[in-house]
Amino acid sequence: MNITQLKYFIAISEDKTFLEAADEMNISQSSLSKQLSKLENELGVELIDRSKRSASLTNAGKIFARDAKEILTQYQIMLSHMQAFKKNHGAFKIGSLAFLGQYGLNFKIANFESSHPEFNLVVEDVEEDILIEGFKTGIYDMIIGRTLPPEISYGCAVKVVDDELVAVMRRSHPLATKKFIELSQVVSMPLFLTKTYTSIYKICIKLFEENHLTPLKVFTSRSETIISMISTQNAVGLLPRRGLDIFQHSDITVVPVVPSAKIPVMIYARDKTSIIVKKLIEALKN
Repeated sequence: MNITQLKYFIAISEDKTFLEAADEMNISQSSLSKQLSKLENELGVELIDRSKRSASLTNAGKIFARDAKEILTQYQIMLSHMQAFKKNHGAFKIGSLAFLGQYGLNFKIANFESSHPEFNLVVEDVEEDILIEGFKTGIYDMIIGRTLPPEISYGCAVKVVDDELVAVMRRSHPLATKKFIELSQVVSMPLFLTKTYTSIYKICIKLFEENHLTPLKVFTSRSETIISMISTQNAVGLLPRRGLDIFQHSDITVVPVVPSAKIPVMIYARDKTSIIVKKLIEALKN
């Protein structure tokens, strides 16, 4: 058993099909299936019920998925801790969600580095749970993400980009020609949301609760997988509007949803008096 096999298994358990999981992990479907079989043979139990159309977890698989996620989270935290002892020790460490390109922030950071060679920046793209844990434990001096949990302390918080929640669907969807759609219409059909640990997912759930709505059927995945899935079926995804520009899928359209929710891009820094923090915030806001 190794870390890669655990990642493959979690991808299968979350994406529900071998094809989607293989696409997410950038390997062939047959290679993914072989790695899962090796894992099951080593454990001596079946983790996936192959008699069903989707990748349904067995009872053993459900327990293994929970434990595997904990192991992978701790593995990422361990790697982050070790970064402090590498050649970049002493650098200003920035953690970010993998959306800098979607909002044009990657170019602003590159321009900042060119204009300020006196600062040594190290930027890491990580998943949101790892980002929050890294900021909490002091791995990152600054993070670029969504909204921090209220229990996390910080020196300063600055909004750099405004974004809002919209409905995403294929162009042939019955609601695709509407000027806007009611949130109550969305909950009655198959609904795709981002992973459960993300701020976007939590914002969506809060929006449903505030409007006394309960989605009938919810699937969770990465944004790029959501776009791919809804292009082939009459389902709806709820995603940030500006974050969609990078995908440019010809079969997909965006419709405003009412009521909606704001989903800002935030900068959080530990030391608000730091010169580099002040200069970075100025550069990223302009």
